[in-house]
Amino acid sequence: MNKTVRTIGIVAVAIALFAIIIANSSTKQAAADQVWNMEMTVGDAEASNYYVMYTDLMCPYCDFFSRAVMDNWDKFTEYLDEHKILFEVRLTDYLHVASGSQYSRDAAEAVYCAKREDKFWDYYHAALKALWDDYHSKGIGDSKTSPAITNMPSDYWTKIGHKVGLGEQFDRCVAEHEAGDELDTNTTKALQVAEGMPYFKFNDFTTAGFDSSWGWDYVKMYLDAGLKKKS
Repeated sequence: MNKTVRTIGIVAVAIALFAIIIANSSTKQAAADQVWNMEMTVGDAEASNYYVMYTDLMCPYCDFFSRAVMDNWDKFTEYLDEHKILFEVRLTDYLHVASGSQYSRDAAEAVYCAKREDKFWDYYHAALKALWDDYHSKGIGDSKTSPAITNMPSDYWTKIGHKVGLGEQFDRCVAEHEAGDELDTNTTKALQVAEGMPYFKFNDFTTAGFDSSWGWDYVKMYLDAGLKKKS
């Protein structure tokens, strides 16, 4: 009798543990289910690893990382494919909120307008290149201690759009601030998570910042750290 009761107890515990495992696995979100903007991702939507970068286009330290990725795009996408990673850029106007930078606001709205026409990556890379050519490579706006950008033309962001094939719809979106509400929503959500810019969440690994002297090796170091620290 006691042996029977004991057996029943063991079976019951095993069933309970199995139920917990099934429940946990069913409630764990897939990478694609966590994405804010699928147009601002690269990699497989069914990937098992999910990495996020919180950024502001006018944050030079954010741009150092993004330009290192852009300059090594083939290596980056190959790494994502090999390790089953979905990578998302979550763009904000953090500097507008923190310090009133209108350039931050204008840049972010333009990126979101380009995103609406499935031109996020084309526009984002073109904007990074323009900022480098026009300002950062000249020591303007490339650090906290460098001279600030003060002479950006009012049509700076729309001209970048035209270079990547965007037209009247994009111009209207920018002029009428059509992406403003979406930007506000995402910035508000980002500020509840991000500790400065750039801020990275790679699986269970989080970190902030990127230096101007760092390149692909440091990008890969961040990616490797995310793969190693995974629950």
